[in-house]
Amino acid sequence: MVFCCPDCDVVAMNDAGIQSQRGLTLLECLLAVAMVALLSAMSVPTFRDQLAAARARAGAHQLYGMVQTARSTALLSGEDSTLCPSQHPGAEQPTCEGHFGESVVLINPAGWSAMRHKVWLPLDGVTVRNRAGTAVVGGTLRWDRYGFGNRNVTLSVCSGGHNWSVVVNRLGRPRLARQWGACP
Repeated sequence: MVFCCPDCDVVAMNDAGIQSQRGLTLLECLLAVAMVALLSAMSVPTFRDQLAAARARAGAHQLYGMVQTARSTALLSGEDSTLCPSQHPGAEQPTCEGHFGESVVLINPAGWSAMRHKVWLPLDGVTVRNRAGTAVVGGTLRWDRYGFGNRNVTLSVCSGGHNWSVVVNRLGRPRLARQWGACP
């Protein structure tokens, strides 16, 4: 039988009616702490791997959204739209310089007086390279008023060895592909 009183520990009574206190020994506490530490040590690498996979996927979805927005802007406005990396996205006149792993701006270069529509900032822990993983991707991506693109490109998004790619074909249509490129 076990009785609880507010001012004492758990009290147990044996068959003879003699009270004895029961609790955990130091050895039992140390074993419990060791098991928790072991389980934690085994789960941390898995958690980091899942976090890296989620970062790569989020970065690819962000690039995919950029490409879709740029193409839709060209189709809806009836004017060309340009998606390009920019090292100074907050400037009055955005310039296209750098690579797609940095800030990316959507501009409408009507009459060379570029109008900035939207700015995307890079995600932490994510790199953007070419499909082979050997170089950064620069230049511009343009869509005409019919939604046709100016070039084929693969933007390989990497984080912790996980890879997602945004593949833009010559028609300007993007698609997402998992493990389509190489990570450095």
